[in-house]
Amino acid sequence: MNRVGNQEPTFHHSEDYAKTEGEYASLLSASYDLKPHPWQRAILDDWLAIDENGKLIHSYCVLEVPRQNGKTGVSDPRETWGLIKRGEHILHTAQEFQTAKKAFDRLRKKFGTRKNDPFAEFPELNALVDHYTTSAGQMVLDLTNGAHIEFRTRGNNSDMGRGGTFDLVVIDEAQAYTEEQDASLSPLNSAAPSGSPQTILMGTPPLPSSGTKGIIFARAIEGFHESPAAGSCIHEWSVKEVGDVSVKDRWYFTNPSLGYQLLEEALEKDLHTMSEDSFAREHLGFMAKKHELINYAIPSELWDSCKSDQTKPEGKIAFGIKFSPDGSEVCLCGAVLTEDNQARISLIDRKPTGYGTQWLADWVNDRYKKASCVVIDGKNGVDVLVDKISNTWRVKGSVVRPSAKDVIASVSILIDSLNEKTVTWYEKQDALRESAISSTKRPISGGWGFGGENSTPIEACALALWAVKNSKRDPNRQMRIG
Repeated sequence: MNRVGNQEPTFHHSEDYAKTEGEYASLLSASYDLKPHPWQRAILDDWLAIDENGKLIHSYCVLEVPRQNGKTGVSDPRETWGLIKRGEHILHTAQEFQTAKKAFDRLRKKFGTRKNDPFAEFPELNALVDHYTTSAGQMVLDLTNGAHIEFRTRGNNSDMGRGGTFDLVVIDEAQAYTEEQDASLSPLNSAAPSGSPQTILMGTPPLPSSGTKGIIFARAIEGFHESPAAGSCIHEWSVKEVGDVSVKDRWYFTNPSLGYQLLEEALEKDLHTMSEDSFAREHLGFMAKKHELINYAIPSELWDSCKSDQTKPEGKIAFGIKFSPDGSEVCLCGAVLTEDNQARISLIDRKPTGYGTQWLADWVNDRYKKASCVVIDGKNGVDVLVDKISNTWRVKGSVVRPSAKDVIASVSILIDSLNEKTVTWYEKQDALRESAISSTKRPISGGWGFGGENSTPIEACALALWAVKNSKRDPNRQMRIG
């Protein structure tokens, strides 16, 4: 017999159980031309472990295995069993459209392309089809037993999962899964119709410096190593260090399907074309620590190089106001630009939106005759605030609601100013520093802005700096001329 890869995970955790439906799911899959390998059968046993009431024991499951080993050889049998035998409502998401479509097409090949398909390969499965929905980018299959499965693409969308209630949520390509996407998708099976929710994350190691992409996956894996949560399981094939990537024993140690559909020749080719780090990540499952994955927007050393112990200078003034994406807080920041083009940015105030916006409107209105303009960005609260200050801030262009292009420009101006040492911040503003050095790069309309859980202050500062450098109005100069 040819040599095959290691069928045992390099790291594994699961709850103890006495009963599983995994064996039946494997047999069912094999009868429809997808026979799971031993390592895939073992995973199905854990994923479909049940208690005495038939409820799934593991509500949170993680699979990390190098590329081309056949993660869908586990997810497809799990989903097929869930549809036919458990009558589940299932959501399968992937980062890329082609990945989601491939999974949908694989399922559709088994069940037939339509209801009463005369050419269906497995008529008994086709008899279960109620209808397909494939219009407007939807990929949905409903069965006569009430089961439902849909395939969606995440892309850069952080709001794609809202709406719908599911029993099983499968996160494919978890190496690109973001915190924003997780916030949208995680609640979808909190009220699972079956009363037995399960979430499965499966993927390969995330790319280093990939922003928040993959941070959920990396955090989950580190969490299992440190202190596994109750009701969870993990199957991981990986090495702890890059090491000598040419050693074939390491290939077989971390690639359970090597010798099955995965060929040595393919890895040999990649050995000559990939860097050692890339090969270790893609083919040996080497995972960077979660803190190494975050693509911070402002290096801490760059930010600290622009701190100042001097008082605020005199000059042209503008304000930036940012409402956080979740509507929980609002930040007020200011920028001053001197005649020799030196700027100072400051965090003025930061409050929960539960305080309302009247305090903010009063503060801004009191300074109408001193500031060139105020920029207000966000979703919740912006309209109300603009209404409250519009009677005072009457000059055209004095109140600005920035476009995505403007937000991108504001970030660019701040980064350039930091690099050119033409902007400073007061060294005792620790809250502003923490926001600046912890913020990440967030894709926006072909560019990027600040993101992360604590980005609101630095976003408001960037808007204020952009405003003070671009506004043509300067009340202080008008007063001096008059």
